[in-house]
Formats: sequence, C-alpha cells, structure tokens
Amino acid sequence: MRFTFIIYLLFAMGLSISTSATEQVPDRLIIKGDTLRLHALPLEVWEEFKKLKEPLFPDSLNSFSTGCWRGYIAYWEVIDDRLYLNSIYNEEKTAKVDIKSLFRNQLVDGRIPADWFSDTVTAYKGKLISYMHAGFSSIFEHEYEYTFENGRLKNIEYFDNSMSKNIPFVMGELNVRAETDALIDWNALPPIEESIYVFLQVRGNELGYVDSIVHMNGKFEVFNQEAIRVTRLLKRIPVIYSRGKMQPPEICSLYIVFTREKQEKFRK
Repeated sequence: MRFTFIIYLLFAMGLSISTSATEQVPDRLIIKGDTLRLHALPLEVWEEFKKLKEPLFPDSLNSFSTGCWRGYIAYWEVIDDRLYLNSIYNEEKTAKVDIKSLFRNQLVDGRIPADWFSDTVTAYKGKLISYMHAGFSSIFEHEYEYTFENGRLKNIEYFDNSMSKNIPFVMGELNVRAETDALIDWNALPPIEESIYVFLQVRGNELGYVDSIVHMNGKFEVFNQEAIRVTRLLKRIPVIYSRGKMQPPEICSLYIVFTREKQEKFRK
C-alpha cells in the first residue's frame, strides 16, 4: 500500500475527512496554454500509485497541512487530446518527485500517459467567486468540464460565471463593515460606553440587495432596530453564478458593531 501516514494519524486522533474539511490545494491542468485549477485527483485512482510503499518526499520536505491532506500537487497536461502526468511537487513546491526513476516503465517522452483515468472533472481559472472551507468547493470566474475515457479527452464544456456580483464571497460572511458604519445614524443612538454587537443573517436577491432578514441576535432593542434598518439598505449582497447559471441566494452573515469610538467619529 502507498504510504498513508496522514490518514492513519487522522484516525488515531478520532477525526474524519468530511464535507467540513479544509479547502484543498488543487492539482493543476495545463491545456491549450492555460493552467487551470483541477478539482479532481487522478493519481488517487491509479493502481501503480497506490502500490508505492514509501512517501513521495523525505520527512524534511514533507509538510503536514490540512490544506493538502494528500501531501502533493500534481501537474497534468492535455496534449493532442490525451492526458499526461507531467510532474509531482510537495505543497510548498520546494521538492519535485523524480518520476523518471519512480515510474520508469510508464514514461512516454518524459511524461506518463494517464490511460487509467476515466471521469468527468471540473477545472477553473480567473477571479475567485465563492470560497467555502471544504474540499474542492470554491467557484471561479471561468469553469470547464472535461470528460476523459482511458486518458483520452472526449468532451469539453465551458460555463461563464463572470456575471457574479459583489464577490468574492468568503465563508458565508459579508465584508461590509465600512458600508454599515457609514449608514448608521449615530446621532439617533444613545451614548455608547461598551461595544455592542448585533449578528444578522440575510438573504439577497438577483440584484444583490437584501431581500429578507432571516435571523438576528442582539441584546439592546434600539441597536437591534438600527442594525435592521441599516442592513436593509445594503446593496452588496453576493450574486453567485456556477455552471453558468445564477445560484439560489445563500444566507449571508454579518456583524454590525457599535462602539464609542465610531460614535464619536461619525457624529455630526
């Protein structure tokens, strides 16, 4: 079996890899001069790779990172509609596997044909649209779907996600602190001695405006009502496209923070 000390360690710690796991560093796919983020792991289904008994890198070059459980980043390339493995690096790209010696019998012109790989995979390039801290869940501006059969490229589909607005959307939170601070009617509020926090969850519409407030948590009614008023004025709620289509509005979270320093700064 291939060296899998990270997995053993996870089990020993009573942990499991689930949908809440850390976002993973993707492999790379080179095609028609572009380098894309590949949301698939072709090496993990290759029987020759599974047979490896030693780690790819010595301990001094092998880092333990929740962002790269597998311990490597592979570079793939499509040449004449055929998928090849070009190289394998450690996460920091400070070390490279000598694939010529490790997979000597598999090489063709210095590369390894990925004849074992049959799957439909997604790859991305461009601006970050949405980031969630789980597996391969991020969405980017340009989305491609590739279908491979025994390493042969059979089909390509392209999806334009560039109509997304108010991005990037990171971890379900809105970064609108400056806007909310400017919209608050500080003169109408009682004097603030200690910082007051109001937590809200909202849902937007296709225009990026607040459609509804689905949850609120705060201790003081006057500040709660001001937080609601201000939140309804926001016009930067993310509109997310995936596979070229607008996605159902997600619930977004934000904190509105009332402080004495802000009140003194914004009072007229």
